[in-house]
Formats: sequence, C-alpha cells, structure tokens
Amino acid sequence: MHSLSNVSLPLRGRIGQFLARLAPLAILYLLLRNDGPLLGLTERYGTPGQFVTYGQWGIQSAIFYGFGYWLFPRFLYQFRPFALLIILLTTYGLVYVANYVGFIALHETAGFPSGYGPNSAMTQNWKLLVAKGPLGLFVSLPLFIWNFMLSFAYPSLLLAFKALYDNRSSQLQNTRLQYQNTQLELKYLKSQVNPHFLFNVLNSIYALTEEESPRAAQMVQQLSGMMRYALYETAESFVPLQKELQFIRDYVALEKTRAAKRLDLTLELPDNTGEHLQIAPFILITFVENAFKHGVENTSKKSWMRVVAQVDGVILRLEVANSKPATQPVKPGGLGLENVRKRLSFLYPAHKLQITDEPAEFIVRLTIPLSPVQAVGSQMNASL
Repeated sequence: MHSLSNVSLPLRGRIGQFLARLAPLAILYLLLRNDGPLLGLTERYGTPGQFVTYGQWGIQSAIFYGFGYWLFPRFLYQFRPFALLIILLTTYGLVYVANYVGFIALHETAGFPSGYGPNSAMTQNWKLLVAKGPLGLFVSLPLFIWNFMLSFAYPSLLLAFKALYDNRSSQLQNTRLQYQNTQLELKYLKSQVNPHFLFNVLNSIYALTEEESPRAAQMVQQLSGMMRYALYETAESFVPLQKELQFIRDYVALEKTRAAKRLDLTLELPDNTGEHLQIAPFILITFVENAFKHGVENTSKKSWMRVVAQVDGVILRLEVANSKPATQPVKPGGLGLENVRKRLSFLYPAHKLQITDEPAEFIVRLTIPLSPVQAVGSQMNASL
C-alpha cells in the first residue's frame, strides 16, 4: 500500500495558514490601486478619492474573509441554501448602500464625477445611482451589475480559488483519514494474535497448576476472565451490568490475594441482575481501584475496605469505602476520579456522586439510573 506519510495539505502549518489568510489583503489592494472601476479616484480627487479606494478595500476584504471563513463553511459547505441566499442578498444590499453613501460623499467633497466626460460609463452610472437612490439595485439591473463589478468581482475571484483550495484540502484530509483507519484496522487484526497466544498460555498454566495449586489455578482463571472481558466484551458503549460486576469480583479477588491477611474486606454485589440492565464498561472499577491503591497498598498495617452494590429496579447504588493510612493522607480528585466524573456527567447526567474524605476513611457513594437494553438502543439511535 502506498504510504501517505509524506502527503501534506497545501500551505499546511501556522506559517502557511498565516500567509494564505494575509495574501488576499495584498492582492485586493494591488487590484484596486492599479486596475478596475476605481482607477484614477486617488489621482483625480486626492484625499477624498483615496478614502473611497480604502473603503472599497475594506469592503472587499470583509466580503472575502466573511464569506470564505464564516459564511461558506457554515452554509454553503453544509448545504443550507435558504439561509445562504438570505445572507447573500442582505450583504449585497448593505454593500450597495455603503457604495451609494461613499460616492455621494465623494461628489459633495470633490465634485465627482467631474473629469470623466458626460458620456463616460462612470458619469452614466453616477446619474443612474442618483436617480434610483439608496435602494436602486432592486429596481435597476444596471445598478445591480455595477454593484457587483465594483465590490464583488475581485472577492468572487479570490473566493473561487479558496473554494478550490478548501476542496483539495478536504480531499487530502479524507484520504489521510482513510489511510489511518486502514492502518488501525491492520494493527487491530495483528493485535488479535497476541491475546490469542496469551490466552492459550494462561490455559496451559491453569492446567498445570489445577491439581498442585488450586489457588494459583483459580487466580489464573480469574485473570483470564478479566482479560477476555476487557478485550472482547467491552467494544460496545454499554455492557450487561452482571458482567461488569463479575469483572469487579475477579479484580477484588486478585487484589485480596496480594493483600493477604492484612485486609479486612467486605464485598456485597448482586448475584444476578439479568441481561436487561446495561452500564457503561469500567465506569465503576475506578472507585474500587482507587480504594485498593490509596487505602491498602500505601500501608503494611491492617486495613479495611468495603464494596457494596445494590440494584433497586433500574437504580444502581454503589458504596466503596476504605481506611486511610495515618501517615499518608490521600487527597480526592486524582486523575482517575476526574476522568470518571467526566464520563458520568456525559453518560449519566442524572447521577449522584458523593465523596467523603475523613481523616481515617474515604467513602464514595454513587447512584446511577441505569437504562434497560431497549432504552439504551433507542438512545444510541437517537444520537446518530
């Protein structure tokens, strides 16, 4: 497969983007100063003519940047034609009024359009502008065309180039994303070999230790179940609650083996919650891990820990409490707790989380309104 590591977007990076956004200002200024309908205003009318030229530069720059970086991305590229048309017509009318006011002011201060001749196009446009008034473009096709040629022609040309640039950038970005997705799929397929090999090894160890060391065999079996759950059964957004609780049981059993006899553990979890209740995977284990990490592993003395979960209808209540070492106080709000707070706020806005940090103990009380599997499916479909 052809590598895209050397493929980059045009004018990529901060410097390229800065130059791409600054260049239209210089291009519009050069066009207005050296060509187009404003030719000679500065030379003919001095400072007033220069003000009109600079005013057009500002108007055309606003059209380019407003359309190119705000209007088109929100309405044209997302195909919202009605709103796009309304904004375009409104902008067109406002620009025409600004042009009308500018040339009236130029006439009053410098006598515009003297010097062009009575039959010149500039003089004829001026007479039509005065005759039709501030809203003349709605009743006069020549004024409509004049307004476009005066203020929209150059920005439209630059916007056409920008649209080509945006399209090219989008194509390259999509190609890069497709390539990255393909690479991720390949890496995922390759990664399946290693867990399969590891599970075979664990099964072999289990078979060897089952008779001589039943306790070790049980630990291997628990570890294998935890790994299988983490690798293969948590790909979906929600998993059956009973599988998540079984994962906690296996984790606590392994940690209790490490802590030996210095841990006084109370574990009360529902035996069977059925398949109808679903929960986000690994949303509860963080609190249990935190209790072991800060309440058991930080001391060699006797410690205690309590994990109690209750299910009342579709309401899950979890309490995790642990003793705290007297010489090493633990502060709540670590990275793990902060991450789980964010997940709870996103997935379960109606949850209640209470954390009590006392000198001798740390207690977490969590209440989550669970969703049956049918409701979860409906929520997922509604969010797509």
